[in-house]
Amino acid sequence: MYCVKCGVRLRDGVESCPLCNTPVWNPDNLIKEEKYPDHYPGPQKESNLPFAVTMTVICVLSILIHLIVCFHLYGTLNWGVYSISGVLLFYIIAVLPCWFRRPRAEVFVPIDHFAVALFVLLICVKTGGRWFLSFAFPIITASCLISTTVVCLVKYVKGGKLFIFGGSLLSIGGFTVLVEFFQHITFGTRMFRWSMYSLLGFGAAGLVLLLAGIIPSMRNALEKRFFF
Repeated sequence: MYCVKCGVRLRDGVESCPLCNTPVWNPDNLIKEEKYPDHYPGPQKESNLPFAVTMTVICVLSILIHLIVCFHLYGTLNWGVYSISGVLLFYIIAVLPCWFRRPRAEVFVPIDHFAVALFVLLICVKTGGRWFLSFAFPIITASCLISTTVVCLVKYVKGGKLFIFGGSLLSIGGFTVLVEFFQHITFGTRMFRWSMYSLLGFGAAGLVLLLAGIIPSMRNALEKRFFF
């Protein structure tokens, strides 16, 4: 090893050149063991608070404008009740979860369905209809049960995603038949005019996923193809 300034040959272990007192530069001392963390850092999720505040202000202003226009022109809410209810429904579905840092889907899915049920009930009452209990209520309730069940299974059950998605597709197919059944009871329409097509389509797709969950070769092919 030699001095980087004057070129004098140095003995091993010296810290400076005996001739010019230049500190000894040893590249081996600069090699440090680089340590890596045991796990990747979690994703940094941006806050939704600015969006929630902005949309709250917009919704409040929209409601105030509707109130002013309706009472100024008609003296009552008149058509404003529909638009204001629509704004409130939008706020519950799209804005309300943004106030929470980690909104729980299994909680907000039933809340959203409840808000939709109230909105539909309002329309039914204002229009003098009698179809809410015999048509809208059972359909919204069935949709709420199916959606909440799927969300909980996906979130809390580890593995078996093919069975969950396959069962979900079968449930959607059965749901369409249920919709047409209550439509038949309420409005007297002919049964099985369109629901059988959706039942066959969703049912076939659901059965394929269920079979893929049972047959290893088929499951591996789907996993490689769609990165499950």
